[in-house]
Amino acid sequence: MSTPIFGALKEIWPDAIIDVLVIPETASALKNNPHLNKVYSFDKRKKLNKLKGFFPLINSFRKNKYDIAFSIQSSLTSSLIMLLSGIKQRIGYETQKLISLKVSLDRSLHIRDRVLLLVRCFTNKKLENETLIYCSDSDISKAKSIIKDSVGSKKIAMAPGSVWATKKWPESYFIELLKLCTDYSIFLIGGANENDLCQRIINQSEHPNITNCAGKLSILESCALLKKMDLVVCNDSAPLHMANAVKTNVFAFFGPTVKKFGCYPYREGDKIVEVELDCRPCGKHGGNHCPLGHHQCMQNVTPETVFKEIQHYFKNDKS
Repeated sequence: MSTPIFGALKEIWPDAIIDVLVIPETASALKNNPHLNKVYSFDKRKKLNKLKGFFPLINSFRKNKYDIAFSIQSSLTSSLIMLLSGIKQRIGYETQKLISLKVSLDRSLHIRDRVLLLVRCFTNKKLENETLIYCSDSDISKAKSIIKDSVGSKKIAMAPGSVWATKKWPESYFIELLKLCTDYSIFLIGGANENDLCQRIINQSEHPNITNCAGKLSILESCALLKKMDLVVCNDSAPLHMANAVKTNVFAFFGPTVKKFGCYPYREGDKIVEVELDCRPCGKHGGNHCPLGHHQCMQNVTPETVFKEIQHYFKNDKS
């Protein structure tokens, strides 16, 4: 969701050399981005790796002599990296410490637009807010090889996983939905740790045309596959944003989280699948257990309802 800032910086300063610092898990997502010079990774989540990598990173950044830095994550670690790297202009949100220019944060905006607030004080130009990801020819070829046997049918990618348990639509519901979606070609996606989940769903659904891609594709290969889909059905998780970045419409299940948090699918054909409950939201990132023990925010979204939405979508699809 932060990708619009890279194009915005090039729009403001066409000759700028732009580097970016990310966690290792997301570094590959920025490969091929034409606006970026170099992608640095820093493992801030594992304490030992963080300690080992901190000062070498500072030394590298000091040698680069950056003129300006933008902090998308309002963390103290980010502030210290910028400060110790000798960067005089350090731009961040008003909640962040050790920043030279603080920007007011409008939480009513989508995350991609909140990110652009960081650069708006430098320009009056209209800035593009599309999220973008750049797949290589080999990524696209990989996707084509996977879907080669599904010519003629509508293709749906489903992502049943999530880091947070309460964000997951029930496994049994995905199975029942697949039993209804026999006329579509289905591709299950996710990380390596979600391969078993996807395989269980496949085995129990006995769908006639389904492929388990979980753990078998890189981030960019997954994005290339999503770009070839007619629809993506997923939880409030990374595939939602990946689908948005390749302009494939998405149906996303929202349970513990809600749209006002700013991490929702934003394209015209997208749909948030949810039920209204007094207990929603129960947390910004979900959790491992429903605080009230019933998980009705997901349990009340039935497979039959979702299937009717899918049928309606394809009936009205003009592509």
